[in-house]
Amino acid sequence: MIDRVVRVARIPRSGETVTANATQVHAGGKGANQAAAAAKCGARVRMLGRTGEDGRCIVDALRSAGVDTSAVSTADFASGHATVMVAQSGENAIVIAPEANARLSIAAIEEFLSVAHPGERLLLQNECALLTETIALASSRSLSVWLNAAPVDASLGRLPLERLAGLIVNEHEAEALTGASNPGVALDALAARVCDGLVLLTLGAHGVVAARGKKRFAHRGFVVDALDTVGCGDAFIGAFLAAIGDNASLELALARGNAAGALTATRGGAIPALPSKQEVDLAAASPEGTRLPASLLRASSGADSAGVRGCRL
Repeated sequence: MIDRVVRVARIPRSGETVTANATQVHAGGKGANQAAAAAKCGARVRMLGRTGEDGRCIVDALRSAGVDTSAVSTADFASGHATVMVAQSGENAIVIAPEANARLSIAAIEEFLSVAHPGERLLLQNECALLTETIALASSRSLSVWLNAAPVDASLGRLPLERLAGLIVNEHEAEALTGASNPGVALDALAARVCDGLVLLTLGAHGVVAARGKKRFAHRGFVVDALDTVGCGDAFIGAFLAAIGDNASLELALARGNAAGALTATRGGAIPALPSKQEVDLAAASPEGTRLPASLLRASSGADSAGVRGCRL
């Protein structure tokens, strides 16, 4: 996705027009953000994706983060786009136009998975096309399939969640999938559907709760002054899975995920805001629920790294 980030005093109400304070264009998309986050936290990451010629900045950003982009095509006639409104409070509202993401072919998916090894982790998002088919193909190859159920829509309820090794949702997505507004009730319902897999329910500034069967886990997160919450959930996912791939305990992986999300919230943009493994490890060593020390935080400078300035609409 190419992200156009529009900064506003507050998110407009229905029918209301507000004036933006600033606008920026970044490389983004949930899959790209999560791939970059995992790679920056030390994971070996290979990504399958599709974009247009105008999305070459996304490929540049991924390569800069250490992602293998050999399976990312720029041959589509229109890249996916996201319009992201960010309020002064750090809250955001996002509208996406999938475009190239929706035109990923089953042949491309089969080719991508053909060189995967049993036990490797495949991370999917609901921005991806052909999720049911991909889950089936990956499961038949004994891959560990993880799904970030975002953005949420009616199609998610028809997916074979019982075949997942892991499901990652936020509060809104959990409610949409279960009808339960209480996070604990929603977590129980999803854990029953995912069977032996792990369910992660992220709670924003309040951290994360998790379930595997009847077992429950939690990490309260860290306190920071949020500048921009865009990409925080993606940072959590990438850092968490990188930690799992590094054979970290679930407790440490949750801490690293929350550390990455908190650090990302203090910086502008998505991929440009992602922290390094060293930053994540230092932050994760802090007691949960505490404010991260100022020495770990750096203000966003609108850095040109990772191809940020290469995106043009």
